[in-house]
Amino acid sequence: MSNKIAHLDSLQFNVAGLLTGPKGGTRSYKLYIPVSELDQLDEGFDVVAPFEGTARFLWTNDHIMVRVTGHATVALQCSRCLEPFEQVVSIHIEEAFIPTVDMATGLPIQRDESDAAILIDEHHILDLSEIIRQSILLALPLTPVCSPDCKGLCPVCGANLNHETCSCTTETTDPRWSALSILLDDLDRDADQPQ
Repeated sequence: MSNKIAHLDSLQFNVAGLLTGPKGGTRSYKLYIPVSELDQLDEGFDVVAPFEGTARFLWTNDHIMVRVTGHATVALQCSRCLEPFEQVVSIHIEEAFIPTVDMATGLPIQRDESDAAILIDEHHILDLSEIIRQSILLALPLTPVCSPDCKGLCPVCGANLNHETCSCTTETTDPRWSALSILLDDLDRDADQPQ
């Protein structure tokens, strides 16, 4: 079993050596993926700091098991106050990548897999780009907030309540519930009347 540690700044790996080696062979990499490389993945997020982490490849009977852990910093907009902020997102991936070419014969291997992101191409390149992109998207919060105690915006004047106070008065009850409030008041009056 061979174990190699290398520093890489790309998400594409030539795994020909691993595929021709014995089953159970491994490769380990320290990853430092610059923002310029991550920008090419951009779809729905804005990376503002390099991705740093590790990748470990394990050659099994018919696939390479890949484990990636790491983190990246993304720019987000707070859902309460609409201010921009940065947040670190952690990535944990375990995925099986499948060869498309038999290393012994050089002939294509017929695969039923429809997900091109997990296929090792005919040049024996294992590309983590799509898997990293999907993992970053999944790690993003559904409703990002700049801090747990963010006060948000005033619903009347729009002032950012984290930075200023306003003199607006807001109804404590949603006006859409006013009809229900009238019914409840009528029930209370009926209950208070003697029978």
